[in-house]
Formats: sequence, structure tokens, C-alpha cells
Amino acid sequence: MNATDQPESGSKTCKTVLYLANTDWYLFNFRKNLLKRASQDGWHVRLACGEAGYTTALAEEGWPVETLPLNSKGSNPLRELGALYKVIRLFRKERPDVAHLFTLKCVLYGCLAAPFSRNTRFIGALTGMGYLFTSNRLSVRLLKQLVIAGLRLGLKVSRAHLIFQNEFDRQEFVEQKLLPLERTSVIRGSGVDCAIFNPEKRQPSSDGNLRLLFCGRLIEEKGIRDYLAATTRLKAEGWEFTSRIAGEPYPGNPSSLSEAEVDELRTHEDHEFLGHYADMPALLAMTDIVVLPTYYREGTPKVLLEAMAAGCIVVTTTIPACDDLVEEGVNGFRISPKDVDSLNHALAKLLKCPPEQRANMSVASTRIARERFSDTQVNRATLNLYMPDSVTATT
Repeated sequence: MNATDQPESGSKTCKTVLYLANTDWYLFNFRKNLLKRASQDGWHVRLACGEAGYTTALAEEGWPVETLPLNSKGSNPLRELGALYKVIRLFRKERPDVAHLFTLKCVLYGCLAAPFSRNTRFIGALTGMGYLFTSNRLSVRLLKQLVIAGLRLGLKVSRAHLIFQNEFDRQEFVEQKLLPLERTSVIRGSGVDCAIFNPEKRQPSSDGNLRLLFCGRLIEEKGIRDYLAATTRLKAEGWEFTSRIAGEPYPGNPSSLSEAEVDELRTHEDHEFLGHYADMPALLAMTDIVVLPTYYREGTPKVLLEAMAAGCIVVTTTIPACDDLVEEGVNGFRISPKDVDSLNHALAKLLKCPPEQRANMSVASTRIARERFSDTQVNRATLNLYMPDSVTATT
């Protein structure tokens, strides 16, 4: 049974749902439509998150916000114990009917706080495993073992139901006996608003060249170095195209582009460096091909869902987070991770294929996004899980 095929979430209710996230930015940019749908269904919505400049915007929508020190990069043990204490104190005060916890840290802290909020139904949403599960550094491996031990305890005492964004991540948790299969679901990403990301808003290229876009954090795991290497090779081979790069470095991550490398991109004649770009609908409307050669342990990259809904062709990797977003040769191409040759070949095929073939691929991208990844479907499936008798072990 598909998660999006579950029954409707039920009648109106006065119950409270508390959303716990690393940042208000995440809730505003990725989950605002879920919050709206929950409110429309009669849930009393409360928010607790780290502050990143969106608290006022969320409050103006009618959702009270309590700020907590939940920075995803925090690693100071005393500071993290202080953050856990504040989460426990929050749950003792609020005692919501449902607690929806986003990202690994919030799932960990929220589940450990479960004994202080009896009768709360805990829903955890893992948006990806990230650096903690990809790095081979000794310090990170040790931290991973501590996190897994904490998760095992927290998931046991909270009896939380976890939402994964791909089957691979779910199976890893089940195989490590962190929780049983029946307390899991796979719901692909946070969904995409197909009314905002609409191919009818697309703008033609002013010079006739195809427009490529890399959009993501400027870290090696996201594929930025592979993208730069492949596009450099294509230019050397004589191909003409426009390249845009949207994203920022990730200070503190050793695989991030350095400030010097970013400064060089700003003046590079082969790329237009945009930095952080807030208006994604506008950016994708002037993009033909979105390239994300990632091997990061993410859930489902939202930029790819938005790109597909906007009618962009997609080139990405065969990692579990991305593999089933692309139908090979239909709406894009899949390549092996860390394979510049494969990336170069896929982009060259798109650059030389007939315009009518690319037009068909654009239409196919939009169809796949609307049929499988609309936020209407995702939010319905998510809200269904708030009900005590909801269907479990869905995909």
C-alpha cells in the first residue's frame, strides 16, 4: 500500500500537534503547507525550533513559536545537554497529543523527552542521514555510535513512528533493530507545490544556449567538484551552454569549498555564481537542466522535486535518495556517484539531442512530479499518521 493511498486523516479535532525542528527556516521553506493543512484539519499547531530569521513570518501565519538551541552543527557536549534539557522542559509544559520531530537531532532529543510527556504520539521524520553517516573520520564514527545508542533508547521509550524519505534508510534502521518495520513509513520528501513550480512560467533562453544549474550546499558530497570538473571538460570540448551555481559553502564541514574557491567562482567566466537564491520558482523558470551529482546521505532532494515540477530535465546519481526520481532517458539521466566521466557523457547527450526530445523530457518531469511527489499527497499521508489507528509500515 502506498503512503499516499491511506484513508483521509479523519474529522476535525481540537488536539495539539507540536512541530520540533532545527530551524524556523526549515519549517517555513519546507513544511509551511503541512502546517496549513494541519490547521485546516483542526489541529492546534505549535512550533519549537532554532531561530534563523523566520520566527516572525511563522508567527504572522498564526503559529506560536518557541525558540530552542537546536543548531544541527552543534557539538559542544555541555551545550547539547542544555538543549536536551530545554526540550524535556518544553514537553513537560506542552504535553501535546502529537509531536512531529524533524531531522536526526530533533528525533533523538524529542524521543528521549518522551517519558516527560505521557500520552503523546511521537512521529519522527528523518530527512537524511547526512555527514554523521558518510564520514569516515574517527571522531565522527565515535559520535555516530553514541547517537545510535541514544536513538535505540529514545525509540524504545517513545514508541515513535519514523518516516523515512527512502527505502534504504528505513532498512538500515530496521536491520540495526532500532525499531520494528511496523513503526515505519516511507514518504518521499516534503512534497512540492505544483501550483508554484509550474512549467507554464518557463522563460526561453535569450541566446538559445541550454541553461544548466547546480543548486545545493557547496560541499563535495553534493557533487559540486564533479559538476565543476564535468562542465570544464565540456567547455574544453567546444560545447556552448550557460552554467549557474546557486548555493553557499558550509563552514565547519571539511569537504566544503573554501572561501577562496568561492571567490574564484564569483569571477569565473564559465559560470554565473548566484550564492543563496531565495526565489526558486523564478530561478527554475530560467533553467533547462538541473544537475545534482550528489552522494550525500540525504532523504529526497527538494531541489530535484521542484525542478521536475517546473519542467526541468534532471541529471543526478543512482544513490537511494535520487534513483527513482529519474526515469532513464525519459525525464533525465542517472549516473554513478563520484563519476565525472559518466556525468560528462550524460550532459553531452542532452546538449546534442534534438530540441523536441528535450521538450518531451521536460513534459515527463512535470508529469512525474505531479503524479508522485505533490505536497498535497505527501501532507495527506503525513497527517494520517497522527491518528492512533493509522496504517503503518507503508511505502
